[in-house]
Amino acid sequence: MNREQKERPTLPEEILEGIATTEEDFQNKVLRPIIKMQSDLLIAHLHNQLKVSKIQLDQLPDLKKEAALTGLFSKNQSFKREIIGMVIGQFTLEEHAIYLGFTKEINRRINQIVLNRCLDLVVHKA
Repeated sequence: MNREQKERPTLPEEILEGIATTEEDFQNKVLRPIIKMQSDLLIAHLHNQLKVSKIQLDQLPDLKKEAALTGLFSKNQSFKREIIGMVIGQFTLEEHAIYLGFTKEINRRINQIVLNRCLDLVVHKA
């Protein structure tokens, strides 16, 4: 199996300035780079989930596409756990220790960031 080596991207310093909380710091320094690095895999997983759920986005108007994706991320607990697992699987031991202190909040942030990325890439075609 040919496994592609990935490196986390670095974010511009402007994004990291003025961070107020530990959760925001973790989000901007750890979550966003991991989600950006895993973007292709996350989108492929989303497309597979849409196929399994028999949701045909290409046949829906944009507002219904947004509603379908938002519903998938809010109602499908298994899918949400898989997305979270794809992200936390990239943590270092130190990052995992921080994650354990804010699990619920970080999981919420992971799902929100991935949902927004999916909306941008799949619905709005940014």
